Amino acid sequence: MKVNVKALVIATTAPASLVILVISLWSRLSVSFGSYFMQAYNSIHPHPFTALNPALLWYEHIYGIIFDVLYISVDVAFLSGVVALLYNWLAGAGEGEKTDSNA
Repeated sequence: MKVNVKALVIATTAPASLVILVISLWSRLSVSFGSYFMQAYNSIHPHPFTALNPALLWYEHIYGIIFDVLYISVDVAFLSGVVALLYNWLAGAGEGEKTDSNA
C-alpha cells in the first residue's frame, strides 16, 4: 500500500504550522509562556525578529511570526515528503516482488 505524498505533506504541515503560529503569537503576547521553547526554536532558525527581542515594534512581531511559520512549514513539508517517498519506495519494492512471482 502506497501513501499519497501530497496528502501526507499537507496533513502534517498544516497542524505543525498552526501549532507554531499559536505558540509564537502567544509567546509574543505573554512574557513567560513558551519563552524557552521559542529561544531554542530561534537558535535553530535565526532571524532578526525573535520573540524575546524587547525592542521590536508591533509590525516587526508580525514579521517574526511569519518567519516562524514559514520555517516550520518548509521543514515539516520537506521531512514528511522524504518520509513518504522513502515509505513508497520500500512498499513498492515489496509489491514488485509479489507481482513478479505471480506472473
